[in-house]
Amino acid sequence: MPRLASELHRWRRPGVLVLDDVHRLEDRTCLDALASLLGHLPPGFRVVMASRTTPDLPVARLRANRALLEIRKDDLAFDVPEAEALAAAAGLRLSRDQARVLVERTEGWAAAIYLAALAHKRDATHPVGAEEVSGRDGYVAEYLRSELRPMLDDLDVTLLTRTSIVDVLEPGIAEAVSALPDATARLRRLAHANLLIGELPGGAPSYRYHHLLRDYLEAELERREPGARAELHQRASSWYLDVGRTELAIEHSIASGDTDAAAILVEGASLQTYLLGHGDRLTRWFRAFDDEAFTRRPTLAVGVAMVFALSGRPDEAERMADIVERSSFDGVPANGSASFESARSMLRATMVRHGATDAFQNAAAAVAAEPAASPWRTLSLEVLAQSLLMLGDAAAADTALAEAVDAAPPGGSYAFYALALQASIAMGRGDWERAAEHARESHRRIERVQLGAAASTVLVHAVAARVAIHHGDLAHGREELVHAQLVRPLASHALPTVIVALLEVARAYLAIADPAGAGSAVAEAERILQRRPNLGVLAEQVAEIRGRVHGASETLALPSTLTPAELRVLPMLSTHLMFEEIADRLHVSKHTVKAQVVSIYGKLGVSSRGEAVDRAIEIGLLEPFPGLRFAGRPRRD
Repeated sequence: MPRLASELHRWRRPGVLVLDDVHRLEDRTCLDALASLLGHLPPGFRVVMASRTTPDLPVARLRANRALLEIRKDDLAFDVPEAEALAAAAGLRLSRDQARVLVERTEGWAAAIYLAALAHKRDATHPVGAEEVSGRDGYVAEYLRSELRPMLDDLDVTLLTRTSIVDVLEPGIAEAVSALPDATARLRRLAHANLLIGELPGGAPSYRYHHLLRDYLEAELERREPGARAELHQRASSWYLDVGRTELAIEHSIASGDTDAAAILVEGASLQTYLLGHGDRLTRWFRAFDDEAFTRRPTLAVGVAMVFALSGRPDEAERMADIVERSSFDGVPANGSASFESARSMLRATMVRHGATDAFQNAAAAVAAEPAASPWRTLSLEVLAQSLLMLGDAAAADTALAEAVDAAPPGGSYAFYALALQASIAMGRGDWERAAEHARESHRRIERVQLGAAASTVLVHAVAARVAIHHGDLAHGREELVHAQLVRPLASHALPTVIVALLEVARAYLAIADPAGAGSAVAEAERILQRRPNLGVLAEQVAEIRGRVHGASETLALPSTLTPAELRVLPMLSTHLMFEEIADRLHVSKHTVKAQVVSIYGKLGVSSRGEAVDRAIEIGLLEPFPGLRFAGRPRRD
């Protein structure tokens, strides 16, 4: 968001930024970032947000500052004060929060607001202004039934009820789910009749049902065709799969309750989804499965373990690895690997739970199993190279990495890690020209898909930093070290070969006379070695760098020594959040946050929260919002 704000300020012309589907923003960090963007817009610039619900943003403050213009879908749609007034006219006093939620649920539909108020007046236990306000029963359902049924024939009702399981209706999905050949014509006619069915803007016709209408139709579906929802979701999943929209196919497969079918789809999409930078989407899908589902489909558990290992979630990665180890599977993997045994071997070589020699044996088995056309061929060669490096054979590792790069499919971020390892090996033998070539290409591949939140990218930034420093570009070298520092919190014992990256980070810091920064990276490597002690020559290399750090001049604690925990706190200091709220977000105690903030102050050489943010922006640990020097100071804790 700071980068986007900077681009908007450089625009230097009036403009409009349109943000669609803001209701899909649920992550607190994303909402906080968007809230900050809204406060830092350049003069003459406007933001238009489209959302089905009021986003959890500082709307009240923007409204109070006369910086917000709210336009509803229909000029007749009631806003919150109008809903309160209408409810009061019906004899019901609503709180502002009750009225707000009621407007969200009814989309400002005056008739629904009035009927909800009447229902509560008749029965005080009837929810009003709460999430339970729906069209499934009560006055609203009766009204919909009385208004709609005279206008609909039986096939119309069949179409509407069956397609109520779909968020956005297109002609093809309507026909597939309803099993009615004339579904498109019917849907167009019903939408034009203004039956709470809205046609969405765009090229091809598509439609959306009003919240309350959809509630009503879902209840009618259960009454007319009990138990049909699962089959309808399966139809939707099949249609989306046929037209190549795998994400929606997976969503409907999960909704159908057929976890085995959903597991196959998620497994097949996992590698490509992750390499395209959508790890958050994968995590949401993974939550749909329990341990029994993973045991039945251990090839999926392999992918989940790898994603968790790369995402800095070692405990969850270990749990998945345990499931993989005690499982067996004779079927054909949906993830494109040669077999479950091959996929399990790659996981074993990745997590190195039983030492370097065991990792090498498993990596070699995976390379032997994965054919040249396999999407897993590159990964198998990368883990083989990692194991060879642990065993001290850099030349053989370099050969395997060259083959890994050649085997990588075009597009995406494939082989970025192999290229970064090649750069590291080249620097080790003094071939800085080759190192620069590999480092540059590795960096380009992660930028192509904006793959940032992965532990494996630490090495990409570390080798780029070393190359830049070697060529005298200290500013760029420091910038890359900052990028590496921001990703280092994801490094863990679940991906122990990240020690290679941490050693490169330490060497880069030593090259710019920052032994404290080098010591911080070595300390992280040592913590991983405590959990994974049998990593071959990596332990010796860590000890050697530790010796160089001890032999360097003593320095004060610098920003480069910020710990992963402190780096997680630092971005939140630029928000309105108090320490207690930060602690809640990070699932730690308020005392822990206070201690970390005091440590941050010391390492940044500041004495206040605002100064900490300014200093972090100055050295690149935070990106600035243009035109503002932390004008909106956070509340004092």
